[in-house]
Amino acid sequence: MALAVLAGCAADTAGLRATDLRDPQYLRAERTISLTFPQIQQALFKHQAACGSAAVFSLDERQTSYATIVARPAGAVNFQNALLVDLTQYQGTIMEEWRVKTKVYAYYADSATEKRIDQLFNSITHPEVCANQDS
Repeated sequence: MALAVLAGCAADTAGLRATDLRDPQYLRAERTISLTFPQIQQALFKHQAACGSAAVFSLDERQTSYATIVARPAGAVNFQNALLVDLTQYQGTIMEEWRVKTKVYAYYADSATEKRIDQLFNSITHPEVCANQDS
């Protein structure tokens, strides 16, 4: 019984995880980007160089059509204040260009979160513009 209590305490202090955040109740936005994974990653590198920070892109190890972007405030270790973006890349065809469909998850649903989501997508489409600059 003591182990069960300790396990419960450990789970409480662990904080919000990526798997927790992917719950449909935390879905905040869905968008399509007309870019490929390499173009998105390159944009985030450019944003890092221009602004000093950027979200982190990671490709799924088992399926190269899936990736994730995580944007956390400096020093954050869990996902309570993070934006988690799941990406699915679709190959171009005669009818459509390469594109990436996104699902954005966030614990909070407020105007500040909406602004952070917009800033994240702006860092991809306009990597040279920093959030604290007037555009």
